[in-house]
Amino acid sequence: MGSTEQQIEEQLAQLQQQVGARRAEVLQHDVDDDRFAVEYARLVNSSSELVEFEKTIPERLAEPARRRSERIVTWSWRSETAVGVVLIALVFILDRSSWWLVLLVPHFAGTVAGCFQKVDAEQHRDRQR
Repeated sequence: MGSTEQQIEEQLAQLQQQVGARRAEVLQHDVDDDRFAVEYARLVNSSSELVEFEKTIPERLAEPARRRSERIVTWSWRSETAVGVVLIALVFILDRSSWWLVLLVPHFAGTVAGCFQKVDAEQHRDRQR
């Protein structure tokens, strides 16, 4: 089991125990008791925390793979940019036709822009399919 999965399971277990403890507190009081309303509100808050955490579990599980995807995308763009730089330099070094720059400069500009592309969780899921 990965470290991320273990951390998620531990957090989930803590939140579930907290909800269970709040439920036990609520059951100790009568419905007409003022303390019941306070404990019930705490139970609702704990339950809401648990539900919100459960909604984030898929994204949290996918985070290590998303970071890896982002590194792959970034380094792919960087390597393509380096190829563009080398090709532009070769035009000048080999004293070839400057018309090549009409193709290479826009290509270089596009790859530089791609270097700053970020892969969020939704893009990562879309590309995995």
